[in-house]
Amino acid sequence: MATPKETFQFPNHTQSTAYPESGNRMQLGNSYVFAAPSPAPDQRTFTLNFESMAYFLDGNGKVSELIDPEKNVYALELFYQRHRLHKTFIYPHPVHGELAVKFNKPLQVPQGRKGGGGWVESFSVELVEQP
Repeated sequence: MATPKETFQFPNHTQSTAYPESGNRMQLGNSYVFAAPSPAPDQRTFTLNFESMAYFLDGNGKVSELIDPEKNVYALELFYQRHRLHKTFIYPHPVHGELAVKFNKPLQVPQGRKGGGGWVESFSVELVEQP
């Protein structure tokens, strides 16, 4: 029995979708272009843009992933560490529904905002669809 996939629970972002160049095209004589479809489904790339997230401290002054988890950059770091670039998870896409994806690039946590009380600068996360 397959292990259920974890769902990406960080909804406070905008996203863009990039479609790959799929199939094959070949320039032939007399300005004719031959095009053949790809035998496999497109593997879309999704760029998630986060305006900001924050580190939150518990009552003991320690960083906690449990406080406001949807905006918690430490919770995102732990999610990335569980999946890295090799483990599939579910991304709830606003248009296409629940998609199986992986991180396409390593997570880059930005620097904190000066005087920002734990809030970090804006950053992006890139996911790649697993068709």
